[in-house]
Amino acid sequence: MTRPTHTVAGVPLHVRRWGGRSGEPLLFLHSLGPASSAAFLGLAVGPLEHAGYDVAAPDLPGYGGSPPVEPDAYAVPALAELMGRLADALGWSRFVLVGHSWGGAIACHLAAAHPDRVRALVLVDSGHLDYANTPGADLASSVEDLIAEGDERRLRLPDRAAVVDMLEVDAGDPLVDAFLEGMGTDDDGGLISRTPGAARGPALYHLARSRQSDTWPLIAAAGVPVLLLLATEPDEARAMSERGLARFSAQLPTADVRWVEGATHSLVTDERERFGDTVVRWLSGAAQGLSGEA
Repeated sequence: MTRPTHTVAGVPLHVRRWGGRSGEPLLFLHSLGPASSAAFLGLAVGPLEHAGYDVAAPDLPGYGGSPPVEPDAYAVPALAELMGRLADALGWSRFVLVGHSWGGAIACHLAAAHPDRVRALVLVDSGHLDYANTPGADLASSVEDLIAEGDERRLRLPDRAAVVDMLEVDAGDPLVDAFLEGMGTDDDGGLISRTPGAARGPALYHLARSRQSDTWPLIAAAGVPVLLLLATEPDEARAMSERGLARFSAQLPTADVRWVEGATHSLVTDERERFGDTVVRWLSGAAQGLSGEA
C-alpha cells in the first residue's frame, strides 16, 4: 500500500493505494465514524488486489490524514464533485465506484452526476435511503450545534489496550491498527480522534439533508450496474432498510440487492476479505455490460 497526498481543488486528500497502476480503477469511499478512515478497507482489499484492480481510497475531508474543509463543502453533491476531481487527478476517465454509508451517499451523487464515468456502482449498506426519513434523524440542530457536539463527543482513549478492549478483538487483530489510523495523540499522551467537530458536525448536517432518492432515476436511466449489500444485524437496522428498499427497488429495478447475513453496518470490517471477494465476483460475473465497454 502507498499513501500519496493529492491536492484537489485546493483540498489536500490523503489517498491509500493498493494494486498495480495498470489495473481496472476502483474508487472506495469510506463511512462516518468516531475514528473512521479509508484504512478499514485494508482488511478487505486482498481479493481486489489479487484480481488486478487499481484501488484508491481517500481519507475524506477531516478524517484520517485529510484535513477538514469549510462546512458548506460537506454538502454531499459537493463532496461527489470533489471525488470526481480526485479521479481526474489519478488519471481515471472511468472507474468502479464503491461507497460505504456516508461514502455510499456520496457515490450515488457522483454516479448520477457523471454516469458516463462510473463503470459499476457498489453500495455498502447505504444509498438506498434518505436519512431524513429514518428514525432519529436530526433535522433540528444547526451546523454550529453539531460542531460543538462533535467536539464534546470526540473519542478519547488512554492507549492501544483501551482500543483493543473497545473493539473486543485480539491485540494483534489488524482492525486495531486500522482504527488507530483515525486516532492521534492528545496533549496528555492519550489517544484522540483525528476528526474534529468541524468535520463531523457539517458531515452529519449535510448527510441528513441529502436526497439519494433523487439520484436513483438518473443512475437507472444511464444503465449503471448496481450492487447493494445490506446488513442484517441488529433487527431494527434490517427493518429500517426493508422499509426503504421498496422505493429504491422500484426506481432501480435492475440493482442486485443482497442481504449479508450476520453483518452489521460495519459490513466491510465484519466481512473483511469475504467483502472483497463478493465485490470481485459480482464485477466479473453479475454486472452486465461491464466488460468490453469503451
